[in-house]
Amino acid sequence: MIITAISKVDYEDLCDMMTEFARSAGVSDLNKDTYDRTYAKNVLLRCEKTGASFIARDKDNKAIGMILSMRVQELWIPNIIRLRELAWYVREEHRHTTVGARLFAAYKNTAETMKDQGKITGYTMTKLHNSDNFDYEKRGFKFIESTYMVGA
Repeated sequence: MIITAISKVDYEDLCDMMTEFARSAGVSDLNKDTYDRTYAKNVLLRCEKTGASFIARDKDNKAIGMILSMRVQELWIPNIIRLRELAWYVREEHRHTTVGARLFAAYKNTAETMKDQGKITGYTMTKLHNSDNFDYEKRGFKFIESTYMVGA
């Protein structure tokens, strides 16, 4: 397995995994048959240029996982820039292996470097209700909020 920073050559595979991720999130209005791939590729371009975003591929070069993020301004204080994780996904047949942990390590190491360079003030991770139990606090994160949704 190899983990690399995302680039345009990965966008089709990433769009496929983004669709799988959205369908697995448990939010009914994300469970679509088709997505606007042009819009998705614009999001991926922003993730590529401003974030710490990675794709994992197996020995046959098949995409098996991803972690996507982008830099965003704090809503109330725009000079605070955080790296926001958007999606962390490993295909079903590769879960409970090292793929997810290695993607997380690539994200966290790059985020720390960006923080040390002053490009960001901090970075986030999101835990979905159906995610495996992963102890973020043990890895240096502080619990901030829970999100509840009507219409999911």
